Amino acid sequence: MPALQLYDTLLRFTLFQGMGHDELEQLVAGTRLDFIKLPRAATLLHEGDPVGRLLLLTNGTLRAVTRSADRGYAVAEQIRPPFTIEPERIFGLHQASARTFEATTDANLIAIDKAEVAALCGRFMAFRLNMANMLATQTQRTADSLWLPPAADLAGRIVRFIAERCLTARGPKEIHIMMERLAYEVNDSRLNVSRALRGLREAGMIKTTRGKITVDALERLTEAPLRNPL
Repeated sequence: MPALQLYDTLLRFTLFQGMGHDELEQLVAGTRLDFIKLPRAATLLHEGDPVGRLLLLTNGTLRAVTRSADRGYAVAEQIRPPFTIEPERIFGLHQASARTFEATTDANLIAIDKAEVAALCGRFMAFRLNMANMLATQTQRTADSLWLPPAADLAGRIVRFIAERCLTARGPKEIHIMMERLAYEVNDSRLNVSRALRGLREAGMIKTTRGKITVDALERLTEAPLRNPL
């Protein structure tokens, strides 16, 4: 990849924003960058795989699948570039992927080894601050979500259940879950959950088939005013 194109590609990612041309030149010259070409339908990471490098999706799309701890349900979503894949999993208590990532189109990624990431944090203040800000923001959002007021109705609880389990707040999502399990998760009856889903479906917010809820655009679902159909 030509140097100028590589610089532009890196600057699309939050981690490299604020770095000048000279710093990027030093970074590229002194850092091993691995370029990955992932063919369609190939798996980048399986859930539980060790995460020993920073992965930056630069081109193409990935499908990320997250499963509940007891394997009772799963959320699948589309990941588009620029996207940094699980940076919080490089360090910390659990250094293994929490999801499975597979390519839905031909995809390109840049990989940076964990040791190189640590070295970049030491050499470049902008990179170090960006990494700290990224991880701190993720931590704050998770903590803040615990203190949100309860949803006003059952439809709102279902929407929140979906949104809180997604990597990104936009785009298409698939929730693979049986009605009984969803009712258990939102603490309501199967009949009431069925009615709430019907209301969301009739409003054009979701599609449902047995064991699956499809959301075409999560942002439409979370931003729409919801009314309890009961």
